[in-house]
Amino acid sequence: MPPTIEVHPLDDRGSVAWLLGAADPAQRASSAIVVDAGTLVVDPVDGDGLDALLSGLPSVIGVVTLLDRHQRDAAVVAERLGAPRLTPIALGGSGVAVDRVEERSVFERRRWREALLWLPDRRLLVCAETLGTAGFDLARSGDPLGMHPFARLQPPRAAFAGLDPEVIAVGHGPPLDHDATESMRTVLRRARWQLPQSWLRMVPEAVTASRAARRARP
Repeated sequence: MPPTIEVHPLDDRGSVAWLLGAADPAQRASSAIVVDAGTLVVDPVDGDGLDALLSGLPSVIGVVTLLDRHQRDAAVVAERLGAPRLTPIALGGSGVAVDRVEERSVFERRRWREALLWLPDRRLLVCAETLGTAGFDLARSGDPLGMHPFARLQPPRAAFAGLDPEVIAVGHGPPLDHDATESMRTVLRRARWQLPQSWLRMVPEAVTASRAARRARP
Protein backbone atom coordinates (compact mmCIF):
# COMPACT_ATOMS: atom_id res chain seq x y z
CA MET A 1 0.00 0.00 0.00
CA PRO A 2 1.40 3.46 -0.88
CA PRO A 3 2.20 5.86 1.97
CA THR A 4 -0.64 8.00 3.29
CA ILE A 5 -0.43 11.65 2.38
CA GLU A 6 -0.24 14.45 4.93
CA VAL A 7 -2.15 17.58 3.95
CA HIS A 8 -1.34 21.27 4.54
CA PRO A 9 -3.85 24.04 3.73
CA LEU A 10 -2.66 26.87 1.50
CA ASP A 11 -5.55 29.34 1.33
CA ASP A 12 -9.23 29.87 2.11
CA ARG A 13 -10.29 28.63 -1.34
CA GLY A 14 -9.44 25.04 -0.45
CA SER A 15 -5.97 24.87 -2.03
CA VAL A 16 -3.68 22.38 -0.31
CA ALA A 17 -0.18 20.95 -0.39
CA TRP A 18 0.63 17.36 0.46
CA LEU A 19 3.66 15.26 1.36
CA LEU A 20 4.23 11.59 2.15
CA GLY A 21 5.74 12.23 5.57
CA ALA A 22 8.51 10.04 6.96
CA ALA A 23 7.97 7.54 4.13
CA ASP A 24 9.64 9.99 1.72
CA PRO A 25 13.06 11.22 2.94
CA ALA A 26 13.27 13.63 -0.02
CA GLN A 27 10.22 15.43 1.41
CA ARG A 28 8.66 15.76 -2.03
CA ALA A 29 5.73 18.15 -1.89
CA SER A 30 2.85 18.59 -4.31
CA SER A 31 -0.08 20.98 -4.42
CA ALA A 32 -3.65 21.34 -5.60
CA ILE A 33 -4.53 24.94 -6.40
CA VAL A 34 -8.21 25.87 -6.54
CA VAL A 35 -8.99 28.53 -9.15
CA ASP A 36 -12.23 29.82 -10.66
CA ALA A 37 -12.17 27.21 -13.44
CA GLY A 38 -11.39 24.25 -11.19
CA THR A 39 -8.30 22.72 -9.62
CA LEU A 40 -4.71 22.66 -10.86
CA VAL A 41 -2.66 19.72 -9.60
CA VAL A 42 1.03 20.63 -9.45
CA ASP A 43 4.00 18.22 -9.44
CA PRO A 44 1.96 15.37 -7.95
CA VAL A 45 3.40 12.51 -5.94
CA ASP A 46 0.83 9.75 -5.63
CA GLY A 47 -0.18 8.42 -2.24
CA ASP A 48 -2.96 6.82 -0.25
CA GLY A 49 -5.74 9.35 0.25
CA LEU A 50 -4.94 11.49 -2.79
CA ASP A 51 -8.05 10.53 -4.74
CA ALA A 52 -10.23 11.25 -1.71
CA LEU A 53 -8.53 14.61 -1.23
CA LEU A 54 -9.02 15.65 -4.85
CA SER A 55 -12.61 14.41 -4.96
CA GLY A 56 -13.45 17.01 -2.33
CA LEU A 57 -12.12 19.84 -4.52
CA PRO A 58 -13.49 21.33 -7.76
CA SER A 59 -12.86 19.28 -10.90
CA VAL A 60 -9.21 18.98 -11.90
CA ILE A 61 -8.61 21.05 -15.05
CA GLY A 62 -4.95 20.16 -15.51
CA VAL A 63 -1.87 18.49 -14.08
CA VAL A 64 1.11 20.84 -14.13
CA THR A 65 4.81 19.99 -14.06
CA LEU A 66 6.89 23.02 -13.04
CA LEU A 67 10.34 21.39 -13.27
CA ASP A 68 11.66 19.27 -16.12
CA ARG A 69 13.00 16.59 -13.76
CA HIS A 70 9.87 16.61 -11.55
CA GLN A 71 7.80 14.27 -13.70
CA ARG A 72 7.04 12.30 -10.55
CA ASP A 73 3.60 10.66 -10.84
CA ALA A 74 2.11 13.33 -13.14
CA ALA A 75 1.35 10.96 -16.01
CA VAL A 76 -0.31 8.37 -13.77
CA VAL A 77 -2.36 10.93 -11.87
CA ALA A 78 -3.44 12.77 -15.03
CA GLU A 79 -4.56 9.54 -16.69
CA ARG A 80 -6.46 8.41 -13.61
CA LEU A 81 -8.24 11.76 -13.37
CA GLY A 82 -8.79 12.12 -17.11
CA ALA A 83 -7.10 15.53 -16.92
CA PRO A 84 -4.75 17.15 -19.46
CA ARG A 85 -1.07 17.72 -18.82
CA LEU A 86 -0.19 21.44 -18.76
CA THR A 87 3.43 22.30 -19.52
CA PRO A 88 4.87 25.78 -18.85
CA ILE A 89 6.59 27.69 -21.64
CA ALA A 90 9.93 27.43 -19.80
CA LEU A 91 9.67 23.65 -20.16
CA GLY A 92 8.87 23.82 -23.87
CA GLY A 93 5.09 23.67 -23.57
CA SER A 94 2.26 25.98 -24.49
CA GLY A 95 1.95 27.40 -21.00
CA VAL A 96 -0.52 27.36 -18.13
CA ALA A 97 -3.22 29.67 -19.47
CA VAL A 98 -5.50 29.96 -16.44
CA ASP A 99 -7.26 33.12 -15.34
CA ARG A 100 -5.66 34.84 -12.31
CA VAL A 101 -2.61 32.58 -12.46
CA GLU A 102 0.67 34.11 -13.61
CA GLU A 103 3.36 31.83 -14.98
CA ARG A 104 7.00 32.92 -14.78
CA SER A 105 10.21 31.34 -16.01
CA VAL A 106 12.77 30.62 -13.30
CA PHE A 107 15.43 28.78 -15.31
CA GLU A 108 15.65 27.88 -18.99
CA ARG A 109 18.87 25.90 -19.09
CA ARG A 110 19.69 22.69 -20.88
CA ARG A 111 19.58 20.67 -17.68
CA TRP A 112 17.33 22.87 -15.58
CA ARG A 113 14.03 24.17 -16.86
CA GLU A 114 11.75 25.51 -14.18
CA ALA A 115 8.68 27.74 -13.94
CA LEU A 116 6.72 29.14 -11.01
CA LEU A 117 3.06 30.00 -10.54
CA TRP A 118 1.96 33.22 -8.86
CA LEU A 119 -1.61 33.95 -7.75
CA PRO A 120 -1.52 37.67 -6.91
CA ASP A 121 -5.10 37.95 -5.64
CA ARG A 122 -4.29 35.63 -2.71
CA ARG A 123 -0.50 36.12 -2.64
CA LEU A 124 0.20 32.44 -3.17
CA LEU A 125 3.51 31.41 -4.75
CA VAL A 126 4.11 27.88 -6.05
CA CYS A 127 7.81 27.12 -6.62
CA ALA A 128 9.02 23.64 -7.53
CA GLU A 129 12.74 23.53 -6.80
CA THR A 130 14.61 26.82 -6.45
CA LEU A 131 13.04 27.58 -3.07
CA GLY A 132 12.45 24.89 -0.46
CA THR A 133 11.88 24.21 3.21
CA ALA A 134 13.52 20.76 3.34
CA GLY A 135 16.70 20.51 5.39
CA PHE A 136 18.98 20.13 2.38
CA ASP A 137 17.84 23.53 1.04
CA LEU A 138 18.49 25.47 4.25
CA ALA A 139 21.75 27.29 4.86
CA ARG A 140 21.24 27.13 8.61
CA SER A 141 19.18 24.88 10.85
CA GLY A 142 16.04 26.75 11.81
CA ASP A 143 15.85 28.90 8.68
CA PRO A 144 12.23 29.10 7.51
CA LEU A 145 13.15 28.94 3.82
CA GLY A 146 16.14 27.96 1.74
CA MET A 147 17.36 27.68 -1.83
CA HIS A 148 18.60 24.73 -3.83
CA PRO A 149 22.42 24.78 -3.51
CA PHE A 150 22.95 24.77 -7.28
CA ALA A 151 20.51 27.68 -7.73
CA ARG A 152 22.61 29.72 -5.30
CA LEU A 153 25.40 29.88 -7.88
CA GLN A 154 23.26 32.19 -10.04
CA PRO A 155 20.17 33.06 -8.02
CA PRO A 156 17.23 33.85 -10.34
CA ARG A 157 16.23 37.07 -8.62
CA ALA A 158 14.40 38.45 -11.67
CA ALA A 159 11.88 35.58 -11.54
CA PHE A 160 10.77 36.66 -8.06
CA ALA A 161 10.93 40.43 -8.58
CA GLY A 162 7.85 42.25 -7.35
CA LEU A 163 6.33 39.23 -5.63
CA ASP A 164 5.07 39.54 -2.05
CA PRO A 165 3.81 36.06 -1.12
CA GLU A 166 1.83 35.34 1.98
CA VAL A 167 2.23 31.59 1.44
CA ILE A 168 4.91 29.70 -0.52
CA ALA A 169 4.19 26.14 -1.65
CA VAL A 170 7.48 24.41 -2.45
CA GLY A 171 8.51 21.18 -4.15
CA HIS A 172 10.44 19.82 -1.16
CA GLY A 173 9.18 20.33 2.37
CA PRO A 174 6.00 21.75 3.88
CA PRO A 175 4.66 25.10 2.67
CA LEU A 176 5.78 28.32 4.34
CA ASP A 177 2.79 30.21 5.71
CA HIS A 178 4.41 32.87 7.89
CA ASP A 179 6.79 35.74 7.09
CA ALA A 180 6.93 34.38 3.55
CA THR A 181 7.82 37.60 1.72
CA GLU A 182 10.65 38.55 4.07
CA SER A 183 11.96 34.98 4.09
CA MET A 184 11.98 34.87 0.28
CA ARG A 185 13.75 38.19 -0.03
CA THR A 186 16.32 37.20 2.60
CA VAL A 187 17.13 33.95 0.80
CA LEU A 188 17.49 35.71 -2.55
CA ARG A 189 19.68 38.43 -1.03
CA ARG A 190 21.96 36.02 0.84
CA ALA A 191 21.99 33.22 -1.72
CA ARG A 192 25.61 33.51 -2.83
CA TRP A 193 27.34 34.36 0.42
CA GLN A 194 25.51 31.51 2.18
CA LEU A 195 26.66 29.07 -0.51
CA PRO A 196 29.45 27.49 1.61
CA GLN A 197 27.04 26.94 4.52
CA SER A 198 24.48 25.49 2.15
CA TRP A 199 26.91 23.00 0.67
CA LEU A 200 28.20 21.93 4.08
CA ARG A 201 24.62 21.20 5.18
CA MET A 202 23.57 19.59 1.92
CA VAL A 203 26.12 16.76 1.97
CA PRO A 204 25.15 15.17 5.32
CA GLU A 205 21.46 15.86 4.70
CA ALA A 206 21.67 14.15 1.30
CA VAL A 207 23.50 11.15 2.76
CA THR A 208 20.93 10.81 5.54
CA ALA A 209 18.04 11.04 3.07
CA SER A 210 19.65 8.48 0.77
CA ARG A 211 20.13 5.99 3.61
CA ALA A 212 16.56 6.50 4.79
CA ALA A 213 15.27 5.96 1.26
CA ARG A 214 17.17 2.68 0.99
CA ARG A 215 15.77 1.49 4.31
CA ALA A 216 12.24 2.40 3.18
CA ARG A 217 12.45 0.26 0.06
CA PRO A 218 10.60 -3.07 0.31
